[in-house]
Amino acid sequence: MFNRFQQVVEEGIAKNLHYGVQLSVSVEDQIFDEAFGTIDQNIPLQAEDSLCWLSAAKPITAVGILILQENNSLSIDETLGEILPQFQNSQHASIPLRKLLTHSSSLREVPVHWPEASWPQILETIANSQPVENWSEDKSAAYLPSTSWFLLGSVIEQRSGQSYVDFIQQEILDPIGMKQTRCIADSSHASSAHEVLLYDRVKGQLELSPYLERMKAVSPSPGSSFRGPAADLRLFFDMLRSEGKGEFGQVISQASIDQMVQRHRKGRVDQTLQHIVDYGLGVILDSNEYGPQTVPYGFGTDCSTKTFGHGGSQCAIAFADPVRQRSVVIVANGRPGEGQHQRRFRQLLEALELDLKSID
Repeated sequence: MFNRFQQVVEEGIAKNLHYGVQLSVSVEDQIFDEAFGTIDQNIPLQAEDSLCWLSAAKPITAVGILILQENNSLSIDETLGEILPQFQNSQHASIPLRKLLTHSSSLREVPVHWPEASWPQILETIANSQPVENWSEDKSAAYLPSTSWFLLGSVIEQRSGQSYVDFIQQEILDPIGMKQTRCIADSSHASSAHEVLLYDRVKGQLELSPYLERMKAVSPSPGSSFRGPAADLRLFFDMLRSEGKGEFGQVISQASIDQMVQRHRKGRVDQTLQHIVDYGLGVILDSNEYGPQTVPYGFGTDCSTKTFGHGGSQCAIAFADPVRQRSVVIVANGRPGEGQHQRRFRQLLEALELDLKSID
């Protein structure tokens, strides 16, 4: 059924880009959950196995912030100094949550030493860090893989009165039905049959990734520690295409989703991604107008301009296209370097388009 997609996966296996790839797609009322290749060199990868999503799960934390805004527990225009005690006297006190969500604040990515460091220690490190020099509030932008997301996770704890893990579980994962998703090491949680494995390509060969040590942490990284089957993350984007309705309850209102996917950041060169990329609140928006063959972590050349989602560092893409009524999640278990990854996923998305057209 997904012959072209499988061919690209197999070509990647031959090049040592990954051992296997999961694909989860919903198109209108059709759902496809597939897995190709292996977990390692021997064990076949299954659709229900858990893989690392890394930054592809960042929109989950963003939805948590918007849920609290709906409940009048905060506003995204409130500042760090107003919400977090550690930032009252910080140089970053005046940064509003909106700028964290759009990666347009003057914060810099600093070593926070997670998971060895506790969240209070991480907040203190960020509060004492220096802002980026010569930052333009109207023009500058820089994607931050982790710094701002520890702040957003702490805001959720401060204003909800719950731990980040409990809030996300009760308010988002449970009502959606994301039964295998987790963001900390938790033996009591439902899990897949196989251990999460991730590989980095080093000198042309796949080696177990250092990220795996972080997957053993008992404290979460709100921007990078989620994992589960691709199908679980696809359910999250299905929810965002379904007026905020999950399988077991309402998660978020359509008004908040509309706010989330507006172009809050448009036409700015991202200093981290080295490309113009538009942002909503915690989501990348279709940026094909700036170069469909060069935009990083894009959603394919055939996506509509309303498409939104997020990529995971050298391993994943997850998005919803409300115009074409589809959600797509692709997760690989190999991180082959940015250049190889971008080429690989452009080819996978192109092959997927052809396969879906043949199904239609």
